[in-house]
Amino acid sequence: MLAETADAVFEAKEGRQMNMRRLLRLGVLALAIGLGGCGGGGGGGGVGSGATATISGTVSYDYVPNPSGALDYKATVSRAVRGAGVDIVDPQTGVVLASTATDGNGQYSVTVSPRGQISVRVRAQLTRQGPGPTWNVSVRDNTRSDALYAMESPSFAVAGGSATRDLHAASGWGGAGYTGERAAAPFAILDTVYTAMGKVASVAPEASFPELRVFWSTQNAPSEGRIALGQIGTTSFADTNAGLAIYVLGKENVDTDEFDAPVVAHEWGHYYQHVFSRDDSPGGSHDIAQLLDQRLAFSEGWGNAWSGIALERRNYTDSMEAAQGAGLNMDLIANPGGPLGWYREASVQSVIWQLNGRFGFAGIHQAMAGGLRSTRTVTTIHAFAAAYAAAVPAASSDLSALLVAQSISGATNDPWATSETNRAGLPAEPMYVNVNSGAARACVTNQYGNDNKLGNFAYFRMTVPSARSYQINVGGPGGSDPDFEVFAGGRLASSLGFGVAETATVNLPAGDVVLAVKDANNNASSCFNVQFQ
Repeated sequence: MLAETADAVFEAKEGRQMNMRRLLRLGVLALAIGLGGCGGGGGGGGVGSGATATISGTVSYDYVPNPSGALDYKATVSRAVRGAGVDIVDPQTGVVLASTATDGNGQYSVTVSPRGQISVRVRAQLTRQGPGPTWNVSVRDNTRSDALYAMESPSFAVAGGSATRDLHAASGWGGAGYTGERAAAPFAILDTVYTAMGKVASVAPEASFPELRVFWSTQNAPSEGRIALGQIGTTSFADTNAGLAIYVLGKENVDTDEFDAPVVAHEWGHYYQHVFSRDDSPGGSHDIAQLLDQRLAFSEGWGNAWSGIALERRNYTDSMEAAQGAGLNMDLIANPGGPLGWYREASVQSVIWQLNGRFGFAGIHQAMAGGLRSTRTVTTIHAFAAAYAAAVPAASSDLSALLVAQSISGATNDPWATSETNRAGLPAEPMYVNVNSGAARACVTNQYGNDNKLGNFAYFRMTVPSARSYQINVGGPGGSDPDFEVFAGGRLASSLGFGVAETATVNLPAGDVVLAVKDANNNASSCFNVQFQ
């Protein structure tokens, strides 16, 4: 990549000092120059001591649409780089002379007291302090020591009172493959995040978005191993030791996601859950055709629906393979093949997306940040429905009809889904088995797959009379290995099994508590006895 590492200190728009130890300067492939007073380039004619100059311009990037699953390079358009940090830099010393940010049209203007040559640097970073929403988002290269992406103009001198520098990041597409710097990629990702945050801020204008680092590289491929080598597995959200992060695929002719805005928005939707709501999902692999654990189905269905809500589009697309010419095109409303129900992410996304279309995002945000975040059940479509009905009572009948259309119980006041009868052929056990008199029994199965699929978990509901330490015993048949998690308004504890029986002591709050149990050995069928005392 045409990039270099630089040490510099820059001053953010709000006056905060930050140490930028690693910065990748992308080549500016298109640069419109308009000077007040003299031509650009090297040479003298700089502003004298004590003088000031106004530097302004427009920053843009190539956006490659993905309307139906494949990137359409012939339809590439120029889009504004919104909200990005702009620095006026002394190219000799790296000192930042002044800073600002682009506005919603990609325009910037800053007054500077230059010293000889200067250049304009645009960082792939969004920073904003109150009043109003606050955020700090950066796009970095995980294969280059987490360096921050930026594009920079050639150096120039200003003889008059103003100068114009319009910077444009090109896609690098050469007609049959990438032949130039893929400078647009970090800014395309950044703009999707800008759009997502704007949607939330439209209903929560004082929202505070914790720092998010997005990692993209041309080496990021769908293989697992060392992240520093680009082996990220897939585009995903992660809560890491270093903070909240999204990793984005970028391997040409394999899978690139920088222009797959729905994919990036989906992963930002998991960031939203982590920050504003709650996500009890077990994670792991999944696809739209599979029957999933109730927590995973809700989490992924939410992510898909959120992408459509944020981007204001009805379909979810994801490009891949040679020349990014193949991929997924999914209607967020249409019923997929196979059974419908709470265990299908397609059913979940259809309900949420249509609620947004009918009633807007405000009620969804209220439900996600309110009732769903505090529910004593795990996070499921049933728990969301109860939270949404409480937040938007006038929508209850519409919500019930949308649920029933997806073969989900139409009850909108019961997060425990006690009236749910759709089990997709599994035994007719309750969604949550009550641990009466301190003991209960329920079974798991790998009928629909392993690890995170429908039937892999059994859910128990325990009513805790008073807050104190309790002992939980889980036992199963020979060859089984029980694992369990404990939830009460969020995950309280987890335990890894070491055989056919397991005991753990957990501090529990008063009220309803959920125990999610699975067989780590993924036996075809295992029944577990739970004791609570």
